[in-house]
Amino acid sequence: MRRLLLSTVLVVASTAPLAAQGALSVQGFGYPAGQLGTRAAGTAGALAETDAGSPVNPGSLPGAGRAIFSFQVDPEFRQVKVGGTTVNTTTARFPVINIGTRLMAKGFVGVAFSTLLDRTWDASYSDSVTVAGDRVHSTVATTVRGAVSDARLAFAWQFSEKLQAGLAFHALTGANRMHLAREFTDSTTFGSLSQSTVLSYGGSAVSAGFVTLPVPHLFVGASFRLGGAMNTRSGDSVVTRAKVPNRYGASLTYDGIPGSLIAVRINHEQWSRMRSLGSSALQVNDVTELSAGIDFAGPRFQGQSTQVRLGARTRDLPFGWNGNTVSERTLAIGGGLPLARGWAMLDVSVQRALRKAGDVTERGTILSVGLTVRP
Repeated sequence: MRRLLLSTVLVVASTAPLAAQGALSVQGFGYPAGQLGTRAAGTAGALAETDAGSPVNPGSLPGAGRAIFSFQVDPEFRQVKVGGTTVNTTTARFPVINIGTRLMAKGFVGVAFSTLLDRTWDASYSDSVTVAGDRVHSTVATTVRGAVSDARLAFAWQFSEKLQAGLAFHALTGANRMHLAREFTDSTTFGSLSQSTVLSYGGSAVSAGFVTLPVPHLFVGASFRLGGAMNTRSGDSVVTRAKVPNRYGASLTYDGIPGSLIAVRINHEQWSRMRSLGSSALQVNDVTELSAGIDFAGPRFQGQSTQVRLGARTRDLPFGWNGNTVSERTLAIGGGLPLARGWAMLDVSVQRALRKAGDVTERGTILSVGLTVRP
């Protein structure tokens, strides 16, 4: 009976009506924010493979200098249009915290906490069930609060001025807190039903990557993540089992124009390895994303140059809706303001995303504000 109730919660969480759920982007196990630091987000992810503030490529860590501490907040404002209905929602995220320091002259160790998938929504819709041969009308309400987080311990080494590489170990944790309630229209005859369930996630992975300079002014960054076992638990019981998604990414970055970086990136993530964590109704796709961006010198502030960033990205989201794949096109703009004589940087970015699935359209605006200290 306990497994039946848990399976029912998983099915409802996967298939609740979109207008009530409020977003295309939080289908399935949630929205993949990309584990981007604010600087990389300003280029729509194009700088992720070489950015020490983004916990994507452990080989990028030596680029932080002697040490790094960064954190950020990323609220998202969404508007979904379903037929003649418009739904507005807001989600607050704290997607990346990054701490690291040099070991000896060429080594670097870092700890990062980031959001792999973010999933928060509410659903309320009318339904009917058959009780003792009679069709009875009711209202089903579902509330979900959850995320899958990635805790990474990374080690990197600066082999030369032209090559740095790193290795990382990942622990994936998190939980979905789901509350399912059914209230019957005829409340004098039928009582209400309620089920609260906390499903916790656990998994592991390893990753590795490098950043190299094969020819003057052209940096190549590449990384991969190999996922291990992943499961969901209710209390001490394992409910479902799957695998952590594998990921492969690579980028080219050109710095031949003084004060500027021009980057392109490709990233592929095998989200289908998570399929068996959910219900049979869950639609999961592997995703390839392409991004391009530029980071260039802006106006000077207190004798130091500010940074201006632009970028664009195209991808599909891993979890579909109603048999349709959710496509996403993103434009980004950002900037960096040096503080404390260059020892700190205040970064700001805005990503404007257009998401579509069938005749449903969602527009999302993600504001990212990050502070990085490099003592």
